[in-house]
Amino acid sequence: MTKKNIIIVGYPKSGTTWLSRVVAELVECPLQGDWGFENINALYKEGQNRTSEFQVFKSHHTFQELESASKLNIHKIIYIVRDPRDIVISGIHYFRFLPKLLAKKEGLTLNPVLKKTYNRLVSKKEKKRQMIQALLHGNNNLNPWLKLSWNNHYLPYHKENLLFIKFEDLIDSPESECKNILTYLEVSSNEDHIKNSIEKQSFQERKFNSSNKNEKELTKLLRKGVYGNWEKELTKTEISLFKEKLNDANNYYTF
Repeated sequence: MTKKNIIIVGYPKSGTTWLSRVVAELVECPLQGDWGFENINALYKEGQNRTSEFQVFKSHHTFQELESASKLNIHKIIYIVRDPRDIVISGIHYFRFLPKLLAKKEGLTLNPVLKKTYNRLVSKKEKKRQMIQALLHGNNNLNPWLKLSWNNHYLPYHKENLLFIKFEDLIDSPESECKNILTYLEVSSNEDHIKNSIEKQSFQERKFNSSNKNEKELTKLLRKGVYGNWEKELTKTEISLFKEKLNDANNYYTF
C-alpha cells in the first residue's frame, strides 16, 4: 500500500520536531524522520509499531526543494511558523558558532571537536549577530538549512493552499490547533485521544523521557518550548533590525 506522506515543514528551531511528533501521535502513524533522508535513522523517529495509511516526515526544505528532495509522494504539507525573534534565542543555544573572522570564510570545514571548542569562545552577542543575520538575510555559513531568510522561507509556502500552525498557538491552545490539524487531514478523533496526544508529546514529558534515556541531543533539540524570551534577550537595536526588515511582511507577527 502506498503511504500518504504528511510533511511538517518549518524554519529551523520553529518547533518542527515537536509538531511532527504531535501529528504522528494524533493520526496514530509512524514518524519516519527527515524528508529526503529516509535512510538515516533520525533521533526523534518513533511509532514504528503503529499501523496506518499515513506516515509523517519532518523537513526544513525550501518550497522549491521539497518535491524533488524525495522520491516519495506528498499527501499533505503542514507549515509551522514561529516568531523569528524567538528563533534567534533558541538558535544561539542549538547551533555551533565560529568566531566572527572564521564565520565569514566560505566553505570552511572543521571537525566537530574543534567546532565545539570554538563555540565556547564565541560571545552571546556574536551568536545573536550571526542568528539575526540568518533570520533576516540568510546565513549559509552558520548552517545550510539557514541559507534563506525566515521571510523567504515561509512566504512561498504561504502562497499555497496549506495549513499553517503558529508555534505560539500550539502552546496556548493545543486542543484547538490539533482539531484544525485533524480537519485538514480529514481524520476523525475524539476529545480524549486529542488530550492524550498533547500530553504524551508535551515538552515536559518528552524531555523527561529523553533524560531517562540519556539522549542529550534530543533534550537539546527540544529545549524549553516557550515564547516571548526575545523581549528580554534582545537589545532595542537588535529588535529594531526586525522592525526595519519585516514590518508589514506577514499576517502573523507585529514587528
